[in-house]
Amino acid sequence: MMRLSKLFILLLLSFLFGCKNYYNETIEWADNLEGDLSVESVMKVQPYFIEIDWKNPRHIENEKWYLITEIKGNNDPLGMSHYLVFKGDKYQYRESKK
Repeated sequence: MMRLSKLFILLLLSFLFGCKNYYNETIEWADNLEGDLSVESVMKVQPYFIEIDWKNPRHIENEKWYLITEIKGNNDPLGMSHYLVFKGDKYQYRESKK
């Protein structure tokens, strides 16, 4: 019985720590994008671990906000939404909202 519980704990810990959370890498990537990159250029350097809704940007004044819809392994307890903001088809910054 003791052996089974140790095995269960080992499997549980492996699962919890084995799932890579790319949240910080996503924030770092977005914050380090060069300003004035085009939408197409950002699409080309988009990491495999995120998904962005390129087809449905939010239009706010003269800006387009593209939602990052998926971050692989994300377990953000605050449930933040992250956007890539473009003005005149040029990257400006990352915006995060609750």
